[in-house]
Amino acid sequence: MYANLDFNIGSVNPSGIGTTVYRIRKRYIKAWPTIVDDPDAEGASESGMASYSGNFTIENGKYFQKMYSTQGKGSITSETTGETDCKMFINHGNFSFPDLSPIALGFSKASVNDDFVYIVKAAGRYHVIGSPDYRSTTSVAPTSGDAAGSAKGITFTVDCPDVTPLPLYSGTLELEEGTLDLSDGSLTPRSNS
Repeated sequence: MYANLDFNIGSVNPSGIGTTVYRIRKRYIKAWPTIVDDPDAEGASESGMASYSGNFTIENGKYFQKMYSTQGKGSITSETTGETDCKMFINHGNFSFPDLSPIALGFSKASVNDDFVYIVKAAGRYHVIGSPDYRSTTSVAPTSGDAAGSAKGITFTVDCPDVTPLPLYSGTLELEEGTLDLSDGSLTPRSNS
């Protein structure tokens, strides 16, 4: 199952995350896509162990919402946690919203005691911060800034235990305006019927 971890020196390899983060309350997800957890399973591959297969199924009338994150102020990371034979990962996301608007402050208030799933683009791939089995925590840090031109807004820090480090997702997201296919970026508008 294991393959070489090669890298093409000189290739384009951008850092950071995209400016749009997608979020949804986990309670709105009726079914999760699947991911391979057993390296000895028939047909298992390294990419299959890192990538969800299929799509999220969500309640009728519920959608993934978009959240802006300032370019150069956000990131995703993962770290190993646990003891021998029980190791897993804590996946982290940091997003920076540049305003103290009522909507942003209201989301801040609601998110700290809720369980959200976030989909984040990094280097052309989408990662899931959230888990069907573990609760995510969202911490917020609003600031007015301290001088002319200084950063202001809200920093959102998300942490979620998972058995997969920064799992990949290339399925679809149901948005208010239509279905977004993350594999190619196409948006199929929602019909008005």
